[in-house]
Amino acid sequence: MIKVAKFGGSSLASDEQIKKVGQIIKNDPDIRGVVLSAPGKRNDSDIKVTDLLIRLFKEYSNSSDSYIKTMDKIIERYRQIGEGLNLDCDFIETYKIELNQMLENIDDDFYLENALKSCGEDFNARLIARYLNTIGLKARYVSPKEAGIELDYVLNEPIISDRTYENIKKLRDIDELIVMPGFYGVNKQGEILTFLRGGSDISGAILARGLGCDIYENYTDMSYIYSAHPKMIDSPKPIRNITYAEIRELSYNGFEIFQEDAVEPLLNQNIKICVKNTNKPYEGGTVIEQDRSDVDSNPVVGISNVGKFISFNITEYLMNRKVGYINKLLDIFEYQHIPVEHIPTGIDSLSILIRKEHIKSESEMQSLKNAIDENFAYNKFNIKDNLASIAIVGEGLTNDMTRALYLISKSLNEEDIKIEFIIQGASNNSLFLFVDEKDEKLATEKLYSYFM
Repeated sequence: MIKVAKFGGSSLASDEQIKKVGQIIKNDPDIRGVVLSAPGKRNDSDIKVTDLLIRLFKEYSNSSDSYIKTMDKIIERYRQIGEGLNLDCDFIETYKIELNQMLENIDDDFYLENALKSCGEDFNARLIARYLNTIGLKARYVSPKEAGIELDYVLNEPIISDRTYENIKKLRDIDELIVMPGFYGVNKQGEILTFLRGGSDISGAILARGLGCDIYENYTDMSYIYSAHPKMIDSPKPIRNITYAEIRELSYNGFEIFQEDAVEPLLNQNIKICVKNTNKPYEGGTVIEQDRSDVDSNPVVGISNVGKFISFNITEYLMNRKVGYINKLLDIFEYQHIPVEHIPTGIDSLSILIRKEHIKSESEMQSLKNAIDENFAYNKFNIKDNLASIAIVGEGLTNDMTRALYLISKSLNEEDIKIEFIIQGASNNSLFLFVDEKDEKLATEKLYSYFM
C-alpha cells in the first residue's frame, strides 16, 4: 500500500497542529509523500499566511511602506511555529531575504504575485521537513520545480502539462519521505504559477498519481464531507462514499472541503481519495472513488447551497428564427469577463444566469444593461438580482429523475415556495433550483428532509 497525504492550512496553523501531523505520518509507514499548505487561521480573528502574502504584494505594488510590517508579520508567524517545534530558527531569516529578492528582481506583476503567494506553502514545507527529521523520520524537501510539476497558462488558468506525471515518476526512486509544498508549479521558463485557491488539493493528486499510489489521503479539520452545509442543516448526515463525478459537482457548487479540479489527475487511475480529520485521524473519513455501491439505496448524496445569482430575462418574438442570437448575447458578457452559468430558453425567451459575485459594481451592471439595450430589439427585458441556487447531486438521479422532480415540487409546495428556475445538469447527476434569497434556508431544509 502506497499513500500520499495532503495537509490543509487548518492542519498546519500552529506548532501544536504540526505536531499532530508529525505523529500521523510517523504512525503510518505507508505514507510515501506529503503535500503541505500554508499555515491557516489559528482562530476566527487570525489571518491566513496566503492572505498576508497577497496583502504584501498589493502594498508593495502601491508603493506603500506598510509592506514592510506585513513582511515582518509573515516572518514572525514562521518563527513562532519553528520555536514551538524546538527548531533552531536561524534559517527563518533566509525567508525574509528571499521575499525581498523577489520584490527587487521580478518586474512583471503577474509573476511577482504568483511567486509571493507560493511562499506560504514553500516556506512551510521546508520548515516541516526539518521538524520531521527531528522526530526520527527521514524526510526530504522537494520543490515542485524539482518534482517536475510543469504548468501551461491557458485562458487565464494554470493547466497541468502532460509531461508532469512522467517527470514525477523519478521520485519513486527516492528512499526518503517526500515533503512537497502544494499550490504551485512552474512554466517552461521556470517561472512560478499558482493554482486557484484550494490548489494544494491538486498538488496532492498530482503527486499521488506520479508516485503510483493506492490512496490519496486529504487531511482537513472535519471527519467527513457532509451531505449539506451545517449552517443550513443541523447535524447533516456524513457522506461515507462518494464518486469522483459527485464530488466535482458538489465542490464546484458550494462544498469547500475539497477542490473540484483535484479529481482530474486521478480519473481512470484507480486511486481512492480519503478525506480525514487531522485532529481525529482514526475517526470516520469520506472515500471518493470511481463508483459507489449504494447508488440505488442512496440516489442523492448531497444538497449544496450554490450561491447568489442574477438572471437577465429577455423576451423577443421570433427569437428562435434568428441565427446566432444567443452568441450575440453571450458576447456582451464575455466582453466584460463575466462567466455565464446557465441559459434556460423558450421559443421567444431566454434567461442568462450568472453568479452575483461576478458583477462588482453598479457601473458594471449599468454597462451590461446599456449593451443589451443597444443590441437587441426585445419586447420585454428584466433583471432579477435576488436569486439563490440550490443543487441536488447524486448519481442515482440518472435513473430516478421523475421521483426527484415529484419530491422537489411536493416539498416546496408545502411551504408555498416559488421555483424561479429548475435546470437539469447535462451529466444527469445534478438538479439546480433557483428560489428567492429569502426562501433559501427553508427550501434547503425541506429538500433535505425529503431527499436525505
